Amino acid sequence: MIAAPGHGKRDRLIALALGVATVAWLLVAEKREGFGRDEGQYMRAAERYWGWFEELADNVKHRTVARSFSQAGVDRFWSDNAPDHPVVMKTLYGLSWRAFHRCTCMGPARGYHPIPVRGRHITLPLFARDSTAFRFPAMLFSGLLIAMVYLFGRRFVPRPAAAAGAVLALAQPHYFFHAPIACFDAPITTMAFAVGFAYWKSLRSARWGVACGVIFGIALGTKHNAWLMPIFLAGHYLWMRRDDLLRRRRLPRVPLAFVTMATLGPLIFLLHWPWLWPAPLARTHLYLNRHLQHEHYNFEYLGLNWNNPPTTTALKLVRATFPFVSTGLTVPVTTLALALWGAVVLLRRRRGAPVVEGGAPEAAAVGDARPSWLRPGADVDRAPGAFLAVQIFGPMGVLAVPSTPIFGGVKHFMPAMPFLAVAAAIGVAALTRTLVSQIDGARRAGLTRLLPAALAALVCLPAVAETERSQPDGLSHYNLIAGGFAGGASLGMNRQFWAYCVLPMLDWVNQDPADNRRMYWHDVLGDALHMYKREGRLALDVGDTGQAEGGIQASSMGLLAWEKHWAIYEGWFWESYGTVKPAFVRDREGVPLVIGYKRSVK
Repeated sequence: MIAAPGHGKRDRLIALALGVATVAWLLVAEKREGFGRDEGQYMRAAERYWGWFEELADNVKHRTVARSFSQAGVDRFWSDNAPDHPVVMKTLYGLSWRAFHRCTCMGPARGYHPIPVRGRHITLPLFARDSTAFRFPAMLFSGLLIAMVYLFGRRFVPRPAAAAGAVLALAQPHYFFHAPIACFDAPITTMAFAVGFAYWKSLRSARWGVACGVIFGIALGTKHNAWLMPIFLAGHYLWMRRDDLLRRRRLPRVPLAFVTMATLGPLIFLLHWPWLWPAPLARTHLYLNRHLQHEHYNFEYLGLNWNNPPTTTALKLVRATFPFVSTGLTVPVTTLALALWGAVVLLRRRRGAPVVEGGAPEAAAVGDARPSWLRPGADVDRAPGAFLAVQIFGPMGVLAVPSTPIFGGVKHFMPAMPFLAVAAAIGVAALTRTLVSQIDGARRAGLTRLLPAALAALVCLPAVAETERSQPDGLSHYNLIAGGFAGGASLGMNRQFWAYCVLPMLDWVNQDPADNRRMYWHDVLGDALHMYKREGRLALDVGDTGQAEGGIQASSMGLLAWEKHWAIYEGWFWESYGTVKPAFVRDREGVPLVIGYKRSVK
C-alpha cells in the first residue's frame, strides 16, 4: 500500500473524473432546491455586476472609459450587497448567467431583472433556468474541491482510500445542500482547502509559497472566513517547528507562504472589489466592521432559541458545544467512525514515518532537505496529524466562542469538513490494511487487488444514500445518531433558515388564483419571488402582502416556514384566518417544514 509522494497522470485523471462526476450530481440535484434570502440577493447583485461590464464595453466603444471607474459609475452597480461580502463569486455568478442562460429576458418577466434588458441576449444556452446558470460556478468550485481532496489524500493513502475520502467529502447532506447554490459557503470551503493544500506544498516548494499568497487573496475575495486561515496555519507551523522554540531557543524561519499571504493576499483583495476603489481605507473599514459587529439572527440549538450571546455560565458552556455536537449529529456516522480511526492512526504515527505503514516517507519527496526560508519545513517532519487537527478544529473553535453568531448553522464551520474527509480516507486505508492482514497467504494475492476498491465503495454507500435521501432538505437532515429528520426535531435542532424549502409548495400557490393575489410569503423575500417568476415556477400575478402580522392580516392565503422563533406567527394565522387547520403541510418524515393556510370563508 504505497502512497505516491507526487501525482502521476493516472491520479490527475481520477481527480478529473471525480470532479466531473461531482458537477453532474449537483446539476441533477440543484433543480429541487429553492432560493433563500441570501441566494436571491446574490443573484440580484451578480446580475447588476454584469451590468457594470456591459456599461464598460459601451464606454470603451465611445471612448469614455473613465465614467466606469468614477465613484458614480462604480457605485451604481457595485454598491449592491456592499459592504456585506466581497465579489469573486458574485462576479462569476453574473458572468456565468450572462454566458449560459437560455434567454427569455424579453418575455413577460422582463421587469423582474435588476437591470434594464436592452434586447435578447446572445448566449451559449446550456441551462434552461436562469438560476442554474447563476449556480454553475458554485458547482465547479465543489468539483474542484472533491478533486483536490483526492489529490491531497494520495499523499498519505492509496488510490481507493483517497477516492473514498473524496466521495465522503461530498456525501455530507449539509455540505451537499450548499454545494450547488449561488452562495459563498461551499466556495469558501473549496478555497480553505486550496489555501491549506498550497501551504502544505509550500513547505517543500518556493513556487507554492508564492502560489499560496495568490490563492489566499482569492479566498479573501470569496468570504470573510478567509481572514482566519493564516492563524490556523501558523498553529501548525509552530507545532511542526517546536524544536526550534523548545530546544534550540530560537524563532523558526518565517515561511514564504506567510510572507506572500500578508502581502499578495490583501493586494488581491483590494484589486478584486471595485466598490473599494473610490475610498479603499474607509470602505475596507466598513466591510470589516460589518462582520465584527454582525447582528445575531435566531437559531435553534438543543431546544433553545439563540438570538443574542449567552450571558450565564451555563448557557455559555452549552453554546460552546454547538459546532462539535452539530458535527456529531449531521455528518454521516460511517464518515465520523472512519475519521476517528484515521485520527488514531495519526496519533500513533512516529515523526518522519509514513501515515500508513508501508507508505512513502516524507523524505522521499524532498531532493534537498537543507534548511531554507524558501522551504521552511524541508528539514523537519510536516506533522500531518497536527495539520489536519488545526484545519478541522480551527473553524469549529471559532464557532464555539459564545459571542460568535451561529445563525448559519453548520455552514459556518464547513471548511473543516474536507479535512475531516481526509482523516476518514486515512481510516479507510487502515481498515483495508487490517482486513488484508487477516487473509491467509494462499488467497491474499488475489484479494489484495480487489479488496481495497471494493471496501472503499462499500464504506461510501451509506453516506451517498443518506445524502441523496436528504435532498432537497439537507438543512433539515440529521444522522442516525440523532434519529433522522424526526430525531433532529425532537432534540430541538434547527430545521432550516431563510425559506429555501418552499419550492415544492409553489404549485399549491399557483392553483388558487382567487386567493394568491393576496399572498403572504413569510420568510420568502422579494428577490427569491422574482427568480421564481422569471423561471415560470410562480405565476406572475401572485401577490405579496408584506411582512409580519400586518402582512398576514392583509392576506387571503399564506405560508409559514417553521422555525422555533416563528411560533408566534402561527398564532397570528389562527387569529386572523379564523382557523387552526392548515390547508397544506410540507413535511419530511413527519417533521413540518412549511405550513400553508387559507383564510376561512364565513
